[in-house]
Amino acid sequence: MTYKQIETKKISEIVREQIEEMIKKGDIQPGDKLDSVVSLSDQFQVSRSAVREALSALRAVGIVTIKQGEGTFVNNYDFSEVLDPMKPERIISKKEMLELFEIRKIMEVGAAELAAEKHTTAQLAEMKKALEEMGIASGEDNVGEAADVAFHMAVAEASCNTLMVDMMDQLSDTLRKTMFESRRVWLFSEKRTLQRLYEEHENIYQAIADRDPSAARTSMLDHLANVEQTLIKSLS
Repeated sequence: MTYKQIETKKISEIVREQIEEMIKKGDIQPGDKLDSVVSLSDQFQVSRSAVREALSALRAVGIVTIKQGEGTFVNNYDFSEVLDPMKPERIISKKEMLELFEIRKIMEVGAAELAAEKHTTAQLAEMKKALEEMGIASGEDNVGEAADVAFHMAVAEASCNTLMVDMMDQLSDTLRKTMFESRRVWLFSEKRTLQRLYEEHENIYQAIADRDPSAARTSMLDHLANVEQTLIKSLS
């Protein structure tokens, strides 16, 4: 008999689950502003990076909204309507998917270019962390879409453009659904490993780290075009 290895939870996952539970129980209400990262780090007795990662995961699924310079706010979120990631209801329409890619190629290519010019050390570290999470995606229960969302949001934040971050934040739920579907199609329909997707994100990261706006722009555009073509092929 073959047993599946038991995986221990990351600290950030435990923090995320505790915040979710407090929201479900009503200890934290929609519209409430969460304590600062520093305060949450002290209260949970964990690192600030673990708190930031937990908040990014909550934002990726629409539970909270992070406003630059203001803080993190709880959304009106119906936990009873959370969809199983493997159910077809999670898949968005072809029209919505293609329209999203049109927007992404306009916004994210520019965001990558700005990020190469303006990023801070801390912002680059957030991108690196998300990249590492993508690198350990199993391709079975975990296709790495949460880390994918976190990476692209980190690029937007590294653009140091508040409006860019706000617009990306508004798209985060649709973005998450699209990334899940694109990675699922890439892995199962195209019979490819997730290594190619990881390498494309790595190219974006390296160009930004090298402060090369032209390479960052090209790498992001190539990545989005490749994923879009894979999706169009599967939908056709």
